[in-house]
Amino acid sequence: MKCPICGCENPDDYKFCHDCGNPLILNDLNQKFDDLNNHDDFPSFDSKKLIIVGYIIAILFGWGSFILSLLFGSYGFIGFIGLFFPGFMLNSKDPNIRKHAYIQLAIMIVGIVVTFFVLFR
Repeated sequence: MKCPICGCENPDDYKFCHDCGNPLILNDLNQKFDDLNNHDDFPSFDSKKLIIVGYIIAILFGWGSFILSLLFGSYGFIGFIGLFFPGFMLNSKDPNIRKHAYIQLAIMIVGIVVTFFVLFR
């Protein structure tokens, strides 16, 4: 084990450097801490499934509000609830997921705008 202070090579079972006397256990703990930080603690998910669910939500909430407003008259504002899921997807590190989130937002906003024109014409 190499000493983090003086660089002297020590046997692995030593707790302190035989040259400078500094503790070697800190080097071992720092290495374990770095190994833990390199792993992603978030659960993995299938991005294709997430994108498909996002499109379903965008169509249901964005254009479903238009259908509800045609059928019942004043339930068209439900489309705003669906804006949360693409907003969640925009926080992803994956550029493909973010690209599809922008498309889903566009689908929803067009549906909501059409609903407003139907309700307030």
